[in-house]
Amino acid sequence: MTRNTLRTTENEARHAPPAMRPRRGVEWRPTSAALADPRSRQVGRHSAPGRCLKATATLWIPSLLAFLSSACGPRVAPAGPGPQPEGGEAASASVRATATGKPAREIVVGEMCPRAADGRPAVKPLFVRSLTWSADSQDASAPVERRAVRQFSVLAWDGRRAGRFSVAGLAEVGEQDIAAGAYAGSSPCERPREAGDAGSYPECVSAQAECGVAVGLLERGSLDEQPFEEDAAPLDLDVGGACIADDTLLVDIDGDGVPEAYAIADFVNPVRAPAEEVFIAQRGSETCAPAFAIHHAVPPADPKHWRGLDLLGVVDLDGDGRRELLFSYHYAIRRTWAVYSATGSVARLDLVGEAEPWVTR
Repeated sequence: MTRNTLRTTENEARHAPPAMRPRRGVEWRPTSAALADPRSRQVGRHSAPGRCLKATATLWIPSLLAFLSSACGPRVAPAGPGPQPEGGEAASASVRATATGKPAREIVVGEMCPRAADGRPAVKPLFVRSLTWSADSQDASAPVERRAVRQFSVLAWDGRRAGRFSVAGLAEVGEQDIAAGAYAGSSPCERPREAGDAGSYPECVSAQAECGVAVGLLERGSLDEQPFEEDAAPLDLDVGGACIADDTLLVDIDGDGVPEAYAIADFVNPVRAPAEEVFIAQRGSETCAPAFAIHHAVPPADPKHWRGLDLLGVVDLDGDGRRELLFSYHYAIRRTWAVYSATGSVARLDLVGEAEPWVTR
């Protein structure tokens, strides 16, 4: 373009009517549909939010004017590539529990032993239920370290509350992170005194050595509302029971009064580790009396390698309306705890956490 031609074009634009005079400094960048049209051109437009954007060229064809009219309206940010496919969020490293009416509470689950910390009571945190379940030792200990848990409710072998453990802080015993503090209550293996039958449950002593399941609530409120030194209200835990009939575990998971059936052998995989998932089974005609805990739910096969599976409790830990199952797998020189939860429906129980409890008790 020559200098005379450029000057002529600028004069025409300067003397054009206001409605056709281009605005300087702001450009309209056409969409991919407009770029695909060889008749399209770049024109100026006003950028004030909420105004209809007008074309300023004189040679626009009616189809492009219709396109610009349909684009009039408030300016918004691009919507992005579009919504993600359904179910994509569920594919995460840890399992997300599903609520059934009321929001799930955030809790820490551990094992309380009266004499494990050099003869003093202590709780070893094993699992934490926040947005998801986690059995990572650092995740389980972090709430204790930042003083988000002030008290654990300790459950007895029969499901009642045996006592309360007040948390003083995080400590170390060997290489284990533990919650140090004070325990007020009876042994988790002790029989109820009002029943008139003194002593301890022998199966509890054999399986747990006077230790018990401990559940603590993660507190998200301000400490100004209730000082840390004051005892928190104990957790209201919904406990249930289970029994074994014809090699089938009968347990009411959803609390509707009708027990679900699961093959007890399915909780142990071929290498005697916790199975990743257990599906509901056909229920037989046999019945049995439910109990909170069951010693040797799967009996030992070889004392040198496999010493059996114990059911430590049937309890709704996270408050989502479905009860979890807590198992203890006994091996030659160690134990491991596993938590199963109906994350989708009672038709399938998922392994949501596996951790190693106290090494020495």
